[in-house]
Parts: sequence; structure tokens; C-alpha cells
Amino acid sequence: MSACLPILGGGALLIPSTAMALDCGSHNGFTCQGAASQYAGGFDPGVGSGGFGGGDCIATRTPVVFVAGNGDSAISFDMPPGAVDGYTAPSLSVYDELKARGYNDCELFGVTYLDADERGSPQYNYHQPAKYQILKRFIDKVKLYTGRSQVDIVAHSLGSSMSLAMLKYYGYQASVRRFISIGGGLRGLQTCLSTGYQSPYAPTCNAEAYVFPYDYYTFGLYPSTGVAYYGYNRWTGSGSGSLRAMPAMYSGIAFYAITAGAYDQVQCFTTSYSAGCANGGLFAASSNLKAQVDIGFGSSAYAYDWDWSDGSPYNLGGGDTSSGVGHFRSKTHAGRIVYNMLATTCTTGCANGYAGVNGPAVNR
Repeated sequence: MSACLPILGGGALLIPSTAMALDCGSHNGFTCQGAASQYAGGFDPGVGSGGFGGGDCIATRTPVVFVAGNGDSAISFDMPPGAVDGYTAPSLSVYDELKARGYNDCELFGVTYLDADERGSPQYNYHQPAKYQILKRFIDKVKLYTGRSQVDIVAHSLGSSMSLAMLKYYGYQASVRRFISIGGGLRGLQTCLSTGYQSPYAPTCNAEAYVFPYDYYTFGLYPSTGVAYYGYNRWTGSGSGSLRAMPAMYSGIAFYAITAGAYDQVQCFTTSYSAGCANGGLFAASSNLKAQVDIGFGSSAYAYDWDWSDGSPYNLGGGDTSSGVGHFRSKTHAGRIVYNMLATTCTTGCANGYAGVNGPAVNR
């Protein structure tokens, strides 16, 4: 790691300090449970409930900002990959893959936007302006610290839809160069059909504006019915302002997606609600949508039941628990693909080096 100084916006230099690479610490097989805040090099965002980034270095690449999913924290981008049947498991986490390929600690950042209580009760978390503010303020601090005008966002699950809503809420698209959605509920979650569009037990699954007073920017992941007042949700619908249509809305950003398709246990869960669930993490076609790669395999998630009202973010089925790749492993195993999407102009070849080695990969 280089011993040079990080640049602060305006050209001021910080006194050198010991850089601290991200460390997952202990884990439960899905999420990291190490120190919540792992900052170094004078980087102190003062926002969120933890995160990582900074060091004795200079950012020469576009900084990457990791945004974790529901019930998770930023440090889980260092979650070690697990064993997979018939393939060689990746040897490096997403974070370590990028470090091994030349990124330094002044180019890799992550923010935890959910506090400890919220992470412990994922069924109650939904999209709201207070969370958008955390994401924007953190990215502003990254830009100031690195002296760069843009960042690349790599987001998983709820972090993907939360980040997209933030872009729209603040008109913040000029600050983003590339956007990688991993397992995002871009078309809502078919699993939410089991809870209904207004459930006190699973607000994360509720439809648009379920709270009073009405606020268009407050919403859950219920797939839109298209019927006013009865599960209407513009964010998860198919309209021009929906999450899936964001690439067409923000033509200056290069968009990518990674999905586990039918093996994603959060998107797919029972045969009753399996129709269309494999497409839940896909954007709608657009010229700046560069690639969408499906790396799911193992046991189909919808062969097992899932009930959001129990508060658990995990499922008995799906790729993650059958020595394959499901909702969480689509993040932890995809370091090589994430690197290709960030560092190259890949379209059909984003899974080069991964496909057939670490698992199957097909363009959707």
C-alpha cells in the first residue's frame, strides 16, 4: 500500500496515518460481524451507522461506494465466498478482489445506512428520505476526501433500490459514473405478495405511500398492481419513473446488474408467487444498460416457503444454502464480475474469468 497522502477537496493535505484495510471479522455465512466503523487516513464521514474507507494513499480511479442490503452492513462486502458444488469457489471477497486488482483504500468506501436495531428487524425497513440523506451525505464526503467529482455505486438488495431512489430524490445523477445493482428489487419482490400491500408486520413489503401524510418518496417493495389505492406503486411498476426504468432516465450513468434469478430466495420463494420472480432484479432495456448477468444456481428458491412477517432475511432454500449461488452469494461471489463492470467496458464479457470457473453465468 502506498505511503502517499490522501487529497482533501480544495487541495489540502492530511497528515499521514496508518491505513486500515477492511476486515470482515467473524461472520454467520451471510454477513460480516466485525467492527462497524473501519475508517482511516483522516476519512471521517460523520454520517450513518458505520462503514469503511480511507488510508495513506491517493485516489486515481473513480472511487467505489458500497451500499449494503436489508439487515446488512457495509463491511459485508468483505464477506468470504463459500463452497460451491462443481466449481471452484472464488478465493477473494468483492473488496479483496478489487484490492488485488489495483484499487487502494482511498478508492473503496462503504456506508451502513441502517442502525443496529434496524439491521436486527429487516422486515420493518423501507425507502424514505432520511435514508437517502445518509447516502448522499456520505458520497459527498467521499468526493471531498478523494477530490473526485464522481463515484461508482455497487449496491446489494435494498441498497440498490435505496440508492436509485436517492438519485431521483436529489437529482444526484451527475455524481455517479457507473451503477451496479446486485440482487436489487427493481421490479418489487414477488415474495411480498404473501404479506399484502399494507402489512404492519412487514413494512418493507408495503406499496407506495403507505404512511400519512402522503409522501411519494416513502415506499416498500410490493410489486405494483397498477390500481390506485390498492397496491399502486410507481417505483416497482413499469412506468417511465420506475426503478427498472432508471437507466433510460439517467443516460449519463452506465448501468449493470448481477442477479441470481430463480435461485434468489428473497426474490423467489413459493410456487404460488413464482411467476416473474426470476426477473425481479433486472432493469428495462436501455442503450446505457451495459449488461445484466445471471449467476444463480443450486436449488430453486421457490421450492421452499418464505414468510417476511417472521423478520428473518434468510431462507431454507435457494442457491445460498444448496452449495450454489442465491441472494447473498450473488454479492459475495461476484468480485471478478464487479471488477470487470467497473474497470472495463464489458457488455457480453462481464463474466470473463468467472463463468465456468466459479459458477455458471449468462447474460439476461
